[in-house]
Amino acid sequence: MKVMKSLVLALFVMAVAGLAQAAPNHIYLTYSDAPESTIDINIIVPRQVDDVFVYYDTEAHGEEKGKYTHLVKARYVNTPMELADRRALYVATLTGLKAGTAYNFLVDEKKYGPSKPRSFKTLPGGTQPFRFVNGGDMGVDDFVVPLLTFAAKTNPDFAIIGGDIAYVNGLLGGYNQWDQWLDNWDNHMVTPDGHMIPIVTAIGNHETNRFDTDDPSLNAPWYVSLFGRQGDAVYYERKFGDNFVFFSLDSGHLTPHDGVQAAWLGSALKANEGMKYKFAAYHIPLYPTHRPYDGAASEAGRVHWAPYFDQYGLTVALEHHDHVMKRTKPIKGDKVAEKGTIYVGDGCFGRGARDIDPQPRWYNAVEGAIPHFWVVDVKDSGLAFKAIDHEGATRDEFTLP
Repeated sequence: MKVMKSLVLALFVMAVAGLAQAAPNHIYLTYSDAPESTIDINIIVPRQVDDVFVYYDTEAHGEEKGKYTHLVKARYVNTPMELADRRALYVATLTGLKAGTAYNFLVDEKKYGPSKPRSFKTLPGGTQPFRFVNGGDMGVDDFVVPLLTFAAKTNPDFAIIGGDIAYVNGLLGGYNQWDQWLDNWDNHMVTPDGHMIPIVTAIGNHETNRFDTDDPSLNAPWYVSLFGRQGDAVYYERKFGDNFVFFSLDSGHLTPHDGVQAAWLGSALKANEGMKYKFAAYHIPLYPTHRPYDGAASEAGRVHWAPYFDQYGLTVALEHHDHVMKRTKPIKGDKVAEKGTIYVGDGCFGRGARDIDPQPRWYNAVEGAIPHFWVVDVKDSGLAFKAIDHEGATRDEFTLP
């Protein structure tokens, strides 16, 4: 009798464990086109399967698939992360969405079962206001969860992460750490209304390995797998509404600062010269606050990118890598100038803060050894910035017309 009870208990535990695993491993949102009318729903399952479907609607229908108005079959994407443990990625690109509208969706697949019902909200478009958060250098250590929790409470429309995301160094064996990072995002980066927060990224040094190859899928397999469809290259442009254009740049990790990337940046900035707000995000700062000013990558950015920033009036550069907080004075021609670009950073969205100089550097208006993220409000009437630390305190704030 005891043996039978033990067997029943064991089978029950196995069944519960099976139910806990019955669902996609991860679901996260990115953009590959206009955020007012499209979204990419990225779905990771344990093994390649026949079909993955996404049901969606403006009304909430829970797990009742038949009540959703729209159905999209997700496309299988062959990624290098499959070499790690055979996990497979499927992407459902939803198009023709209404601006400023909340959508509910359900992911379903026969082998691993349905996801829990989820939701997201499209950007409002036009000149309507929106909000995003920015940070970089995250990992999965102690500061990450409180920072994500406070960031979600600000109710952002999306988040820009400036590299050094999970700290796996481009190694395929780092899937457990990526799993934890994705779980952290899924569990804590949810708005007060329950909406998932889309991810916009730039690449950092800890996304790459030291393999002697020019193949991005081998140099940065996880980054390419998870975030490699945001543009035609690792650097790309994205417009948010009629007033705001964003450039994600590669500060020398897969693509050099100069050459084709610099030429693309000059052309892209020229094409958007009339845009009211022009932002760039990248990993290694042109104006560092912990590392030396004359570091090779920082100098390369000042030589090959800053002249374009100056010529076409980049509004703000979002910098990372140094694990501190800073805001520069307006800079143009490598000097403080009234109508220059403001450089905001420096990537401390989870990692411990590093030391800074006893005296502020000549270009900084504010600096500190502070874990933090930035909240940016974009309105037709101007921009508002706020830096919030891991205890929810505001550590800096400023506005721009």
